[in-house]
Amino acid sequence: MHKKTVLLTLLAVLMVSCGVKKTTVTPSKKLTGTGQEVINYGMRYLNKPYRFAGKGPHAFDCSGFTSFVFREFGYRLSTSSAGQDRQMPSIRQREHLQVGDLVFFEGRARNGRVGHVGIVKELLPGGEFRFLHASTTSGVIVSLSTEPYYASRYLRGGRILQENNALAIAEKVPREKPKQVKKGDTRRNAFTSAKAKEQVLIEAPKTKSEKETADIPQNPETKELIVHS
Repeated sequence: MHKKTVLLTLLAVLMVSCGVKKTTVTPSKKLTGTGQEVINYGMRYLNKPYRFAGKGPHAFDCSGFTSFVFREFGYRLSTSSAGQDRQMPSIRQREHLQVGDLVFFEGRARNGRVGHVGIVKELLPGGEFRFLHASTTSGVIVSLSTEPYYASRYLRGGRILQENNALAIAEKVPREKPKQVKKGDTRRNAFTSAKAKEQVLIEAPKTKSEKETADIPQNPETKELIVHS
């Protein structure tokens, strides 16, 4: 009887240990998404207020909004618009933009540096587009690329979604090469997906000028800084 009890106990322990080894964790979020899925998710936060350095979900700045939206689909973006611009290949021609691509604009200074970012929502004739973004004056809204303030500050697009890359190849649209980094520069241009767990995203360090200009609240009408007390 004693031997039988011991045998049953050992068998139970063995079964438990085997069960533990087979336990797996299922990812709770999607690792990729279509451009329309990205827009649909971002539109849930339409009219959310602007807040400097806001990363959501109750308030956003421009780069905080794009980072928040794409994180839902497994993508890890820098928390600055200039940093996001350095993470992916540029799209120089507007006609090559697709829904879900990022679009970059100058900030308050007309110096050619990235200071604002949004997500292409709808393509229009002539390379124009509607885009979803966090505006300093109105929060999360949809704007037109033809609006004077944005038309005069548009710089380029950036491609992040795998599906958009596949579509570009299928349509034989030439993909532009990532921006080159000078030897000795520690900045990283490569985009890192959240599903590449073995890789670590190293965000590019901001320069002094970028810290002063990136995502600074401003009034699009007067082009003056908005100072929050």
